[in-house]
Amino acid sequence: MSAKYVTTSFQKKVTPYLTTFNDAEKKQFYLDADEAVKELVSMGKDPKQVLWVMQSIGLYLYGNAGKNFYVDYQKIVLSDTCVLWSMQPPGGGCIHLFQTPEGKLLIDAGYGVNYDDWLKTLADLGLGDFSDVKYVLCTHGDADHVGMTGHMPVPPFVHPTTKEILENGSRSFASTNDLVLLEHVYTTTVNTFSQLAFPKEYILSKTDPLRMRGIFPVIDEIRFAGLRFEVWESLGGHLAGQLFFYEPEVGLLFTSDAVLNFATLTPWRLVYGSIPDYLITTVNINSEIGRYERTELMKLAGELDAELRKKGQRLRLCCGHGAVSVLDEAGRLSVSDPVIHYSRRRHTERLHDLFTKVSWRIKRRFI
Repeated sequence: MSAKYVTTSFQKKVTPYLTTFNDAEKKQFYLDADEAVKELVSMGKDPKQVLWVMQSIGLYLYGNAGKNFYVDYQKIVLSDTCVLWSMQPPGGGCIHLFQTPEGKLLIDAGYGVNYDDWLKTLADLGLGDFSDVKYVLCTHGDADHVGMTGHMPVPPFVHPTTKEILENGSRSFASTNDLVLLEHVYTTTVNTFSQLAFPKEYILSKTDPLRMRGIFPVIDEIRFAGLRFEVWESLGGHLAGQLFFYEPEVGLLFTSDAVLNFATLTPWRLVYGSIPDYLITTVNINSEIGRYERTELMKLAGELDAELRKKGQRLRLCCGHGAVSVLDEAGRLSVSDPVIHYSRRRHTERLHDLFTKVSWRIKRRFI
């Protein structure tokens, strides 16, 4: 079969992002990508724009790596011995890092392409490196939440379905969208372009419910350095096997990608984050369930916050993307702690022009 849409020019542009592929794998990727473009064209999308959006994944990730890497972070002192650092990279999900005398615990692990950037960032912030990480808790199997797990000194804690998704190579597991090809090509593109470092081993969560929190089964518990995380199983709106983590003593709810504080995302993060909507039509494998989950999470968050207020505390919602937030009097997300910008250097005009071009191409469709 010959490619109709994936031109030699496109192949040359994305080849630098396919560093883990041999020639046969590259050929298969181009053929699969061509079929994906064909499917999107049948939905009324322009083939040249589709190829540009695919290429822009690599352009954005590599353009914001190295000297151009930056982080917006919140340093939240939980006790004399425990500090939560919630850190937003240029693209992808937040990394939530607990700093304790017993070592570090991470919730989610960012893109693999930024591993060296994170090492420099942690050192600059006085956090050392990842060598003393004792736990890596992953909310779900998208590359921006599991991408560095293969570089960590301990296996990641994941839902069994997340292990299946990573081993099978497609986020379409249990999807109701009937877009298997698009999901497969998108997963391969992002995993490869972002240099996902696959773990060799996993720590699998339990799956039998211990009790319920609202509509969510509590299926496991993680204890570390005086912290106690309840592990909640999602209903699978965003991705099958997605987990939420709740620490009741200090009042932290990690909502993964079920609840995001969009108002705190920069324009560039919003544009980059809209790419899945363009290439796979929706970021959720079941949008109806995703909306229901968010409604129930916010309802439950309000109830938990009311209980914590009786003890003089507040519930912090640690989102998959965006700033750690509390609920305001109207039940909306409001930034809880100061956000500090860390950057190795200011963006160049060239990068500004690039992102403006990305914005012009795709922002008009979904922001």
